[in-house]
Amino acid sequence: PVNSIFSFFRIARLARIARVARLTKILRLTRLFGLTGKLHKNAKKFLKTNGLIYLMIVSLIILIISAILYSLAENEPLGESFWWAIATATTVGYGDISPHTAIGKLAAVLLMFVGIGFIGMLTSSLTAFFTHGEDENEKIFAKLEEIERENIELKEAIKKLKH
Repeated sequence: PVNSIFSFFRIARLARIARVARLTKILRLTRLFGLTGKLHKNAKKFLKTNGLIYLMIVSLIILIISAILYSLAENEPLGESFWWAIATATTVGYGDISPHTAIGKLAAVLLMFVGIGFIGMLTSSLTAFFTHGEDENEKIFAKLEEIERENIELKEAIKKLKH
């Protein structure tokens, strides 16, 4: 009978360990939700910087139109056309596929300008996003200094009232 009591306590300990393990999983999950919330907020703020979201949409539309145009003009499969369009827009240009018709070359020039413009806009948006954060920090520090000055003035006023 005594051995069965000890085995019960062993099982109870294992059950407690399992509960603690479940609790840590829940805590990790809540931390993950907090992190995704911060990432979502920062991503929205980044996409609104300099109207980057609109540039991305327009660039994607031009990429799709150019790929379809290239596919029709060069008699290439649509998958190969998208590969060509992405390689051209990102200014990589592997050279494995190149346009031979006037319409294909026109689509290539359009994509080259869009790709260069998009990369420039992305770079300026990144710069603006990070430097804007520094501006906010400076505003916060200025506000803290103002509050500190007001606090000192209030302390002096209280001392005058006491005397």
